[in-house]
Amino acid sequence: MDVWISIKGVQHADGESSSLELSTLGFMERTEDGFHITYEESETTGMKGVTTSMIVNPSAITLKRQGAFNSIMVLEKGKRTICNYDTEYGSMMMGVYAHDIRYSLAESGGDFDFHYTLDINSGMAFAHDVYVSVRAAQPERQAAAKRRRKVVRCRKKSESKGEKGICQK
Repeated sequence: MDVWISIKGVQHADGESSSLELSTLGFMERTEDGFHITYEESETTGMKGVTTSMIVNPSAITLKRQGAFNSIMVLEKGKRTICNYDTEYGSMMMGVYAHDIRYSLAESGGDFDFHYTLDINSGMAFAHDVYVSVRAAQPERQAAAKRRRKVVRCRKKSESKGEKGICQK
């Protein structure tokens, strides 16, 4: 089913927080592993040429990015996992600890959020809070989003510095 996906991510590091909001057209289907949600990233998120897919169920979220950058992160509530994360500067191994996963998805859409920390060489680097809303796409929104290369709104906000900006594609 074509869906409208709204994502808000908040990153915490060194006593400062920054957030990113993204709304985009994507696809969702129920599989034996949970709900599979897929969407295309854009230059406004810094990941143009990357397809992001998430497999979401009540106890785990698998986040896979393929294309210009590749990574697979498995977030299992209450567990630390290791992931390989590709960047434009090279690959690195990181630890991922999922503190919480909240899940309220159904065939028609819904919401989920997850909270995790990333560590590099066992030293905490960042904490993340991610909030996702998935709704059935309306035909007029689908056409408009496709015309605008799928990404409609992306806002970055550095909460600690009070900076605000809106980038549109």
